[in-house]
Amino acid sequence: EEGAEVRQRKHAQHRRSTMSYLRTLLGAPKEKLVHDPGEKGPEGEGEAAMTMLCLTYFATVGILIYEKFLKKKGESNEMVDVKTFAADAAAKAVVDGKTDANEGLTEDEIRDKISQEMWTQPAQDGTTPEFRAKFIKAASFGAITVDSTGPVRDALYFLSGVNYLKIFLIIFVFFNIWVFLLVLSIMGTSFKLLGGKDSAKMFDVVDNPISGVMIGILATVLVQSSSTTTSIIISLVGANELSVRNAVFMIMGANIGTSVTNTIVAMGHFANKDDLRRGFSAATVHDVFNLLSVLVFLPLNWIYPFFENMTYEMAKNQKVCEEDCVKTEFLSPYISPYSKGVANYDKKVANYISQGYCGGECGTSYTSTQMKALQKHICTNDGNDCSKIHKNFEGSWVADGYLNKKRAPAYITTDANGLATAGFSYTWPANKDANTYKAEKYFVNGTAISGALKSDTVYEVCGSKVKTGLCDKRLLKGGIALTEWEMSDEGAGTLLAILSLMGLCSCLFCIVYSLQTVIKGTAARVLQRVVGFNGYFNILVGMGITILVQSSSITTATLTPIAAVGLISLEDMLPLTLGANIGTTLTGILGATVVTSNPVEAWQVALCHLFFNIFGILLWYPIPRIRQIPLNAARFLGRMTTHPKYGKVFPLIYTLVVFFIVPSICYGIAVAATQ
Repeated sequence: EEGAEVRQRKHAQHRRSTMSYLRTLLGAPKEKLVHDPGEKGPEGEGEAAMTMLCLTYFATVGILIYEKFLKKKGESNEMVDVKTFAADAAAKAVVDGKTDANEGLTEDEIRDKISQEMWTQPAQDGTTPEFRAKFIKAASFGAITVDSTGPVRDALYFLSGVNYLKIFLIIFVFFNIWVFLLVLSIMGTSFKLLGGKDSAKMFDVVDNPISGVMIGILATVLVQSSSTTTSIIISLVGANELSVRNAVFMIMGANIGTSVTNTIVAMGHFANKDDLRRGFSAATVHDVFNLLSVLVFLPLNWIYPFFENMTYEMAKNQKVCEEDCVKTEFLSPYISPYSKGVANYDKKVANYISQGYCGGECGTSYTSTQMKALQKHICTNDGNDCSKIHKNFEGSWVADGYLNKKRAPAYITTDANGLATAGFSYTWPANKDANTYKAEKYFVNGTAISGALKSDTVYEVCGSKVKTGLCDKRLLKGGIALTEWEMSDEGAGTLLAILSLMGLCSCLFCIVYSLQTVIKGTAARVLQRVVGFNGYFNILVGMGITILVQSSSITTATLTPIAAVGLISLEDMLPLTLGANIGTTLTGILGATVVTSNPVEAWQVALCHLFFNIFGILLWYPIPRIRQIPLNAARFLGRMTTHPKYGKVFPLIYTLVVFFIVPSICYGIAVAATQ
């Protein structure tokens, strides 16, 4: 009876959540959607996510076995030889009295044309009169034949013409797209577990535009998410730990770093030389656009901070969010529970590291008057120089003329002269025996001690309200990786990175293999007409998709395999990528709408991200001649993958150099310079 009561209560809660969501869709006031994970056990999201991942592995192995051992000899899909295709096309043009359309095209361009023609050829559904007759007879147990009349015969005749394989493959494609989105989320979590603390530490050495860009690249690559990097940047700006001017350059770096995902995805086509060339070109056009935009706007904004000044004028009247501070999300609430069911990442730990709370954080809220009085005793030069109070001190600890209240120490200790300038401590002073010394209250009834302090005395300021060990907490805070597998942060990150990369390749393989049947013929021609309609329309399409999934990495990584097989041209891929760049800025804007402190600075960072991409599009896309610069650069990088000696390893070398080696060297130089 008790179990039935619990189930009824859970069902009622689920109905309330569903009705709340429906009311919101119908225009009712917005309510926070609460996810109900259900009871623990085999039906949990983590187990479901791993089951879906394993299904893609099994499907991939099954397809490979079929292609290798079971497929009939005559079913090969090998590409026609380029020279043969060109010769046949030229001969046909002579016979028809027309100009050869392939004249002047390179071999790569001809290969791309062949691939597109293969996609647009009518698909054969295999429905023959003999098959229809057998289907009707079998379905009616011999009572009806193809020559019969009546509604039953007509219904069976219709059903006999349905392409059940294509219906199954369409469902299979959507399933793999869902798993693909899930795998990208898990991969992001795995990289955060492996590099989350290191990436958070990087923000300490941002003191010039070059280091800002490089650290933005490296931090985004390590966590596989520009949204995460942008969120950290906004939190740092909101906490006065980072200036808006330096944050602008870090946003530029994050824009470059986020393109590493689709570059990795393109490597999954290494088995086919032409697919790898097209896929790598489609992936790197994102890289090239971002790199070129940074190359132009970094020195301009370094000379004069126009991004900072422009966005300040736009955001100077923004107020803090006081009610209904719920960030709007679209697909994330449905993917996130499954990803977190596998491994849940603690963002707070990274924020503690990036904001410098590794020593401790005071949990008591002091007034500015109290902090100024404390500052007089612990800082030198009559309280004006606090640089020596703690080894982790940074200039951002002092804001608006006084020490930040969260930086207040647990205890201060005076020397023989009654000075406390060297006695700042977040724990009980190591040189004082707790059994011998008894701490005196620094604030008595909310008022600080005035005048000189007693010599050789321990004063309690924040005391037990100081939270220590914040940076030593685990990054992994939930999911089956913690509760069931009992793994360490590094172990879980490594295992999930391997599983997610395998899942990424499996999903791409299954999607491309299925699309060869699903999007062939009419569907392929419709898709090509849609994306080939207008470049500016493609920008809107890319922006809309990215706003829906709230990740440019997901959008470009999903489009890359479609471009790799020749269904989307590089000219159509570029505006889709540009739209994705604009769409991903919505994450920062939505985050800025719910900030509870420093809203102007948060909006500045979010708007800088938006206008950096808009100005980049206005610079590189409208004029056809200038548009060819990123396109030709991407084509060159794609051709490098066809090099007979090092073509297969070029994508890996490129990724390591652009996204790891160069930023790491610059980061090392920045660290050495600050020390």
